[in-house]
Amino acid sequence: MRCLLLWSAFLIGQFAWAQEPPKKEPLYGHHGPRIGLGMATQSTGGLFQNTNDLLLGPIIGWHFEIPLHPQVILQPEVLWMTKGFVIRNPAQGVRSRSTFRYLEVPLLLKISTDKQPDGMYLIGGPSMGYFLSGRYQQWLNGQLNTDVKYDLGSNNNRFQFSAVLGMGMEGPKWGFDVRAQTSVTPFERLIRVQNVVYALTFSYRMGGKPLVVQQED
Repeated sequence: MRCLLLWSAFLIGQFAWAQEPPKKEPLYGHHGPRIGLGMATQSTGGLFQNTNDLLLGPIIGWHFEIPLHPQVILQPEVLWMTKGFVIRNPAQGVRSRSTFRYLEVPLLLKISTDKQPDGMYLIGGPSMGYFLSGRYQQWLNGQLNTDVKYDLGSNNNRFQFSAVLGMGMEGPKWGFDVRAQTSVTPFERLIRVQNVVYALTFSYRMGGKPLVVQQED
């Protein structure tokens, strides 16, 4: 009888161990550098309603990935980027450029379009920018005749909030996206214009651990 009870307990223990649900793999976030090219302008109404020509400028920074779900990631970034615009008047031979350097901190939500790791994703969220420096330059018939730095002491509103939307593709180590952002707070008090930036960025993904999705039988 004792042997029968021990054998029964052993079988029950083995059955319970076999039925124990598998432990969930923890989600690991990536991080790494992000570089890109931005095309900045100003608008009086939002995206794709430019009032001036595009100003090209670099984007340099770092991104962090905080997994919330296998398909949802919170992605804060710290970026140094250029905003501004260009005005051309060929009839008078005048070209002017306003350049604004910003420290930008987007707080983005990245949503994967597939349950499998990597692939296509959508991004969106708010961004807070801090005006670091600015310069106004003007050329007349190809000759620079005005070069003035902005007096930041006279600008009491150096913070600017923006909205960001975009989409991209990523792999285990590399990723890229196209994004557009427009400020939701005006750049100037009297002239109600918004800073707009269209960008193509590339990222290198360090750390983290790929999430393996098991196929159902």
